[in-house]
Amino acid sequence: MLLFRRGLIVAVLLGLVAKAHAAPDAAGNVITIAIDGRPQNVLLVAPATRPVAAVVMFPGGDGVIGISPSGSIGRPGNFLIRTQDKWLARGFLFVAVDAAFGRAGTIGDRVGQANLRAIAEIARAVRSRTPAPIWLLGTSAGAPAALAGAASLPAGSIKGVVISSPVSMPGGHDSVFDVPLARISVPVLIQIHQDDHCPVTPPANAARIKAALTSAPVVEVQQFSGGSFPRSTVCEAFAQHGFIGIEDQVVAAAANWIVAH
Repeated sequence: MLLFRRGLIVAVLLGLVAKAHAAPDAAGNVITIAIDGRPQNVLLVAPATRPVAAVVMFPGGDGVIGISPSGSIGRPGNFLIRTQDKWLARGFLFVAVDAAFGRAGTIGDRVGQANLRAIAEIARAVRSRTPAPIWLLGTSAGAPAALAGAASLPAGSIKGVVISSPVSMPGGHDSVFDVPLARISVPVLIQIHQDDHCPVTPPANAARIKAALTSAPVVEVQQFSGGSFPRSTVCEAFAQHGFIGIEDQVVAAAANWIVAH
């Protein structure tokens, strides 16, 4: 019943419009994007009031969060995903992006042409549902996806980008430096934890990322400290890498920055 009511809220507030490339399911709050025959689900959850902005979330790891056709999330632990209620309480339209079937975790998955086309479809689907500003948010391995979308979308498609604990070292994954960062012409916020010990997301690289965003009108780095004792390995969501124990503080800082820009 709760999912059905959420579907009604999305339909009433945002005017869901079925499209060939993004048809809503019966619940009305899940759309399916299919690029090169590889489907991926996207969940939209509306706040109780008119959205101040839409936040499109690209989770870390392999990007798989298990969005079902009914709108449930099988893997909700990622920092961006587990803070859904905090974003809704602040008036944001929450958009969670699942990984594409058969493409998750592969080299080029987050920054390649197939994902760029998927991001463009997602941006169009969100825009058809709300006039609110659209922001792309990516954490850890999702940060390259958010930045790649910002670098490739037509001017005016989105308002800005927020990345957290961004992957910035080469290896068996996409890095933010695989993105043509100089092409990004929207505001960018970078959030890091000073005690993030994940070897592929060193906090010190935030300065390098900022320096490479030469066309962005404003770039800010927010550094955090403290939190709870880790309950996962250093590169997983329940460590300082995922802002464990300070989620309220980090979300509030990002939300306020978004509204201000």
